[in-house]
Amino acid sequence: MKEEEKCPLYRKPEGLSFGKGVGYCDFDSGSTICEGDVKSCEKPDALKRYLHAKLDDMEDKSRWK
Repeated sequence: MKEEEKCPLYRKPEGLSFGKGVGYCDFDSGSTICEGDVKSCEKPDALKRYLHAKLDDMEDKSRWK
């Protein structure tokens, strides 16, 4: 049984039902259907680059405080 890692960009749809556990991804403005597990991401390389860029931005902002 594989262990699930929740994606921070996963959003459950409100008012729509795609199926059990299926939502959408905030990464690309909701155009990707997502189950919330980073191991089953359709775009893992793009997600990794996006999250690294966000982390770098947060680190840069914390230096200026």
